[in-house]
Amino acid sequence: MGSELHDADLGRLTRRSFMGRTAGVLAASTATGVLIAACGDDDDSGDAGSVDEVTFLTIIPLNLGFITELVGDMNGHFRKEGLKLNIQSTRGSAQALQSVLQGSALTSRVGAIETAIAIANQDAPLVNICMQWHKSPIGFASSKEDPLEQPEDWRGKKMGIPSEGGTSEWTLDLMLASGGVAADDVERQVVGFSPGTFDLVEKGRIDGYVIGSVEIVRFPKEVPDAVVVDPSEFVEEGQCYVTSRRSLEEQKDQLQAYMNATRAATEDVLADRDNGFKKIIELVRRDHDFPELEEDDIARGVLEQQVDAWFYAGEENLLKTVPEDWQKVYDQVVDVELAEGGKDPQPWFTNELVT
Repeated sequence: MGSELHDADLGRLTRRSFMGRTAGVLAASTATGVLIAACGDDDDSGDAGSVDEVTFLTIIPLNLGFITELVGDMNGHFRKEGLKLNIQSTRGSAQALQSVLQGSALTSRVGAIETAIAIANQDAPLVNICMQWHKSPIGFASSKEDPLEQPEDWRGKKMGIPSEGGTSEWTLDLMLASGGVAADDVERQVVGFSPGTFDLVEKGRIDGYVIGSVEIVRFPKEVPDAVVVDPSEFVEEGQCYVTSRRSLEEQKDQLQAYMNATRAATEDVLADRDNGFKKIIELVRRDHDFPELEEDDIARGVLEQQVDAWFYAGEENLLKTVPEDWQKVYDQVVDVELAEGGKDPQPWFTNELVT
């Protein structure tokens, strides 16, 4: 495969460990939580003999945040493109990237920051083929009694993160750097990212913590005493579909078919936006019972948040990587010494499959 990205290389590439050229070791294992999605109508499928089975990896347990995979499968868009979609959940983006590089999965959706760092530091043969989210998918939660809203507010505080290294901690580091706060000025503690973790804030064990995109929507109702900050104001980030350069060369037809199905599913979601996503919510509820589906307003909020993220760089850039924004992703990680400088990140992405 050329320059190979090993498990150890995809470990803790934090600002501190990178400078020492050391990394933690990712426990090697296969992806877990397999879901073989096959809910589309048989009439929508093409010739059974021409169907290719492809694997998409989620970096967290499957939820409503992966709406294009859910709708693309349930509405038969992948089948119409000659694909049978398998969705597998991994234990984070490091494992997902490794699996993509090994060829055991066709693609995954991971943070733009993490993708750029992996390519810059390890010459990982990865390619960003579609920028679905044009903003950060995480939020920083703290208490209204001691709100953490500006970078300088975090100085001397203890922040809860879901894991050491990776997109969440790096986003925190970049947000701090934007306000001139050193990463070492903020203590870190690994915690969960559910609303229940807010109890640690109330007890004074941490001052704030990272939450995911679904939790951002749930917090106002479930944790009214919380303040949630969107780091996109301070950090250039996004979520992109990545594949290996080898797959792009040898499985380009499958990747094109995957992106065609993704676009079709995206259009289904957008078509139901003025209707409050009622049809989409009903569709997903047929086969899934995610917590965010229990109440209509939460489900609508999660879907609306995704659409906002899709259009964050303008409707004309739906699913596309904006070259200037991609350059900013790389430049900012170089500035805080998370990634090696002096490289050109433009060849690390392509819009060919989404135009």
